[in-house]
Amino acid sequence: MKLSWNWLQTFLTFPTSPPTPEEVEKKLTLHTAELEEIIPLKPYFDRIFAGKLLNWTQHPKAKKLHIGTFDLGPQRKKQIIFGSVHKVKKGSIYPIAINGAKLASGIEIKETEIKGEKSEGMICDNNELGFKNEELLTFSEKTIGKSLPEICIEFQDTLFDIDNKSLTHRPDLMGHHGFAREIAAIFGGKLKECPRISLPHKGEPVPVIIKSDKCRRFCALKISKIKITPSCLATQVRLENLGIRSISNVVDTTNRILLEFGQPMHAFDAEKILLPLIIRQAKKGEKLLALDGEEYELTPQDTVVADKKGVLSVAGIMGGSFSGVTENTKEIIFECANWDPVAIRKTSKRLGLRSESSMRYEKSLDSLSCRPALLAASEKLLELCPEAKIETNLTDEFPYPPTQKSIILDPNLVRSRSGIDILDEEIIQKLESIGFLVTKKNKNLNINIPSFRATKDIEIPEDLIEEVVRLHGFEDIKSKLPNLPLCPPCRNILRELEWQIKEFASSRGFLETYNYSFVNNKEGNFTGQEDSVEIENPLSKEQNQLRQTLIYNLVKNLESDLRTHKEVNFFEFGKIFQPKEILHFALLSARISKEENNLFFHLKSELSALFSHLRLTPEYTPSSNPKKYFHPSKSAEIIINEENIGNIAVLHPANLPVKNSAVVFAEINVEKLLEHFRRVDIKYLKISPFPSVHRDMSIVLDSKALMS
Repeated sequence: MKLSWNWLQTFLTFPTSPPTPEEVEKKLTLHTAELEEIIPLKPYFDRIFAGKLLNWTQHPKAKKLHIGTFDLGPQRKKQIIFGSVHKVKKGSIYPIAINGAKLASGIEIKETEIKGEKSEGMICDNNELGFKNEELLTFSEKTIGKSLPEICIEFQDTLFDIDNKSLTHRPDLMGHHGFAREIAAIFGGKLKECPRISLPHKGEPVPVIIKSDKCRRFCALKISKIKITPSCLATQVRLENLGIRSISNVVDTTNRILLEFGQPMHAFDAEKILLPLIIRQAKKGEKLLALDGEEYELTPQDTVVADKKGVLSVAGIMGGSFSGVTENTKEIIFECANWDPVAIRKTSKRLGLRSESSMRYEKSLDSLSCRPALLAASEKLLELCPEAKIETNLTDEFPYPPTQKSIILDPNLVRSRSGIDILDEEIIQKLESIGFLVTKKNKNLNINIPSFRATKDIEIPEDLIEEVVRLHGFEDIKSKLPNLPLCPPCRNILRELEWQIKEFASSRGFLETYNYSFVNNKEGNFTGQEDSVEIENPLSKEQNQLRQTLIYNLVKNLESDLRTHKEVNFFEFGKIFQPKEILHFALLSARISKEENNLFFHLKSELSALFSHLRLTPEYTPSSNPKKYFHPSKSAEIIINEENIGNIAVLHPANLPVKNSAVVFAEINVEKLLEHFRRVDIKYLKISPFPSVHRDMSIVLDSKALMS
């Protein structure tokens, strides 16, 4: 989510000078939400100037190219070659990027020659300026030679890119007004009150019938004498900078309110609607051609806004094209509503349609913001259309008004939980700065939760403690070790065994693998066992059962590995299900070779070395009942203290993943192995107190003595 620093400052007043964007970045990340990047826009536009097209001719060597002469005032006249994508007019004034410009789209402008003709810049359409609207900006005569930041302050704005994940539980921060409140609290400023518009005392409100419990509030207002025009340059640039395509004054007004309050709105063409507006569940099989040009089939689980003729919009997600605002619209109905977040999420997911509106509604928006947002939109539209007129009183259907939430907070609890010595007055000041109403009640504080923070956000005293501490500053809390006894953890013999096995296997060249515990139906054919455990809600059809052996997935891994490597060695720790959960360990060696006997004895020697490392002595006896994936005559049981703890075997030829390969594996029941590992009695000899002495001795004997 992007924020405009210019826009934020219109909501704020500071006792001294406002903070710099760098100060906002640091404090906002520490106190409110993670700010990923500061984006200064001026460097992208300061080498783009307003230039007047004096004349143009066709390029002599290219039919689709033209050579134009542009007057850039103090920047002198420039010869520029341009194409036929946009229709340009002699005498019109366009944005011209000259040598050294680096555009938001990534293009760098240099003087060059195109088919033998000199070009000293480029006409910039909106795409090249980084905008979504694909038109071409034009300017007035008095702007000739001025750079874009000189023409409009929005071209020298600074954007803050906020990490959306940090806003999941804060729907009040889905607009500029909410972030302005946070900045005011952090820097000691004040939040300006939203202006209020007066409504006509006469005029019947827009009739609305609510037949769905998914609608929490519905506000509407009719405005006539509308003239659809492009928005003013400042509004266009502001919206485009924030990633919203500028369309027209009416649509831009609804998007402006979306970005300002985080409150979605919609505008209907009033002449296309047969009143009353009806909020209901969709009928089975009803379809809507939406504003994105796609047709969606609806179900009774979807909430819609309709009239007597049919569906007008999918509630909270997207409007229909039939009732949408066009260049011929003369009257509009502004809609501002609040919807059940779960219903919006389900419909959005089912339709595969996630809009800026649905993204906000599914986070539980404040229903009290509908009326002020609608009034602010009406005021803005009257500024853009001075001849427009509000025809009706405001419709405000409010079937589910929120109840006032309050929490009793003990200041001593704040101090004990946070570990900071914070005064009661500071606690009150911090909470009041972000909209909480605080009154003292004996030694405690009674906190009234504002509606914009009561949407599944602030519910218990600990939530309030977090608010106080984050505004005080997490970075100001000194680290301190707890005054607690430090006891060593209990010995975990299973973990010791696992570590010893893993360290040994990796030291011998085996690579550890991690596979899913889920397999498909083919594992039953592989193992020959039919008592597999079915998963009620599988991730996919290919993972609908729990594995009965580690070997099946390890063999599947070989199919790709043996095509690039002549030899691979794997090991894995994991649980199998027969149907009881059992921890197993598996070793597997594979080669592009037919010498499976050599490979069998190689793996057996590795296994014996492992057991020797664990101070265990195994025995190997031919398998009495080999499994289906064992080679019929090349498998053995691993016996320790007369108990079978696993098997070592050559893979059955029918299961070889690659031709002309040999695969040998061992699978061990770790839980059985653990019992024998526990009983290993290690005895240590006392070190001799006397240092050893090494001497060379030569003994000389008489040869006669040897003869005797």
